[in-house]
Amino acid sequence: MDDDHSSVRPYMHGYDAAALKSWSPGTDRWARHFRSRVPLAPRIAPFPATQAHPDLATGPRLMNLTYDYDDAFFTARKYGDAFARRLLRFWQYSDFYGSWHGLPVDGSPADDPAHGLVNLPNPAYTDAAHRNGVRSLGCWFWPRSGDFEDYLEQRPDGSFPVADKLIEMAAYFGFDGYFINHEAETPPVQAARLHDLLRSLRERAPEGFHLQWYDTITPDGHLDYLNHLNADNAPWLDVSDSFFANYWMTPEGVETSRATALKLGRAPYAAVFHGTENEQFGFDPEYDPRLLFPPGEAARTSWALFGSHFVKELAPRHNDPDAQDEVFRRERRYWSGPHEDPTRSGRLLPHDRQTPRDRDDHRAWDGVAHHITERSVIGSFPFVTRFNTGHGRAFFLDGRRAADGDWHNASVQDVLPTWQFWTRAEGTGAERTGAEGTGPEGAGAPLSVGFDHELAYDGGSSLLVSGPLGPDGATTVRLYKTALTVTGAERLAVTAHGTDGADLEVGLLFQDAPDAFVWLAAGSAADWHTTTHGLGTFRGRTIAAVGLRVSSRRPTRCAIRIGELALLGHEFTPPAPPEDFTVDEVLTDGESVHVFLSWRLAGQGVRHYDLLRDDGSWLGRIYDDVYCLSLPAPATSETVTSETVTRLRLVAVAPDGSRSAPATTEAHWSR
Repeated sequence: MDDDHSSVRPYMHGYDAAALKSWSPGTDRWARHFRSRVPLAPRIAPFPATQAHPDLATGPRLMNLTYDYDDAFFTARKYGDAFARRLLRFWQYSDFYGSWHGLPVDGSPADDPAHGLVNLPNPAYTDAAHRNGVRSLGCWFWPRSGDFEDYLEQRPDGSFPVADKLIEMAAYFGFDGYFINHEAETPPVQAARLHDLLRSLRERAPEGFHLQWYDTITPDGHLDYLNHLNADNAPWLDVSDSFFANYWMTPEGVETSRATALKLGRAPYAAVFHGTENEQFGFDPEYDPRLLFPPGEAARTSWALFGSHFVKELAPRHNDPDAQDEVFRRERRYWSGPHEDPTRSGRLLPHDRQTPRDRDDHRAWDGVAHHITERSVIGSFPFVTRFNTGHGRAFFLDGRRAADGDWHNASVQDVLPTWQFWTRAEGTGAERTGAEGTGPEGAGAPLSVGFDHELAYDGGSSLLVSGPLGPDGATTVRLYKTALTVTGAERLAVTAHGTDGADLEVGLLFQDAPDAFVWLAAGSAADWHTTTHGLGTFRGRTIAAVGLRVSSRRPTRCAIRIGELALLGHEFTPPAPPEDFTVDEVLTDGESVHVFLSWRLAGQGVRHYDLLRDDGSWLGRIYDDVYCLSLPAPATSETVTSETVTRLRLVAVAPDGSRSAPATTEAHWSR
């Protein structure tokens, strides 16, 4: 039961000076429930031949500063039973993700909450970020007047208790650093000690820890958004890894940022991120992002996005679960460009702030993919995706509908396609391109591609390829950028549904021949079926991309769902049953019962855990050692016995989908 205002279910909160300096996981009541346990995945080396834009430079980086609380700001949670949640499907373009504002301190009054300096990133989003090689940053947010002195306590040895706790918290909760948004006038003496605190924080932090400073106060504590890096605010970069310049960029300011970074001996792409404000201006910001990316020239600095969540928040009926297709369409237009195809990015309207325009007009936006190259983490076997977006209208296991009802959990989102969506319609003597209109020979558009939440093989979604198809054409879809070297024992498996009447093939593109797919048949059947191919023929070659092709020998209207795509190496041994599966506590709250469960997290060989009823119906999925299961409270009718018992199963699932025998326990409560 997704009661956003429940005080019983774990929810995220902020930390003020007292909470920071005294913090420990043993006294932070919900700490165990907000850890990210997914390690940061390494990304593969760039290979321009398979990029959507082969000439696009790979150096510029991207910071995506957005919120991860959705409709539950004051009681942000890791998972719940709503479908209309914004779960980012485009991690492949970001290098950093961060939230941007504080949360109430735990225990402060609901009608007048005290906000903390620091809030954690939502661990579900950190899990998704890490699975895609993106660093996740917590937020330091000080936007208010008041005394900052309590945060600046310094020990005789020069260390700062707050700095040490920030490092300890990031390690425990599993994130990678902090976005420093110190947006308030600060006395000069305190500003100087803040500089020292950040220096201590950076020097004591482990390798890979990242601090990004937002362009707010000058070193003397005066609040002044300079909108670029220069000699006046450069001292903050001295104690940070990167600098987020405020939004009102000018050509002169961008050049000054670049020159200042170089003068300081810092690489501009690593050190400076000029910001674009989308929350307020949508698809049509007041200044042109091409100031950073002049056509035909090298990018000046890296890029920061603020408010990419606008694609949901400004959509009509954005909280209606039946209206989410429009949200998904807006998201594709934001990241892939107005044609929803990263190979065809680029605005359709000129940048003209003199003429009032609708901020929701996606034609004014290039698409992030127009300026930032796609990245990938698929560099070793196994790679398995079920095209699970992290939310659904039901839940499926092995093609079986295992639960009804809406749900969301970004923590279990799969690595989604690198290109969304790179499609081509191949006709007789002509190549047809794009999602809007017809190709150069008038041969028509390719089949439609998208995520389908009506039918899935595992999770809440599948990849749907649909539309009219005739014998004179085929649609190809490039899905994943990879760097998979075949040694001989590997195999490819694809599980599909609805291919009766159409031919489905899986394509492999190799680094030594990046212009020609090798196609492997994927079978034909009306229901879910799996086709497997050994890859020994390709020993010694490196797979650089994976795609699909759909064709037909007769006119048909196809609706093919891809439920699983697996590139497997060695055979997996099914995991051992989870150990120490226990009900820790049962709490009631209104019409809900909350069952707190724990078990021992496996050290390796487990991708996630599925929680089931004794009858096999699905209740939850997580990669963690705790879960809060919320169920309807037992009825109070006299016909109901005085005690309710629910038998529960916990199953460990390996990356290839093989499953352990279940561990079992029982939840008991009285009415």
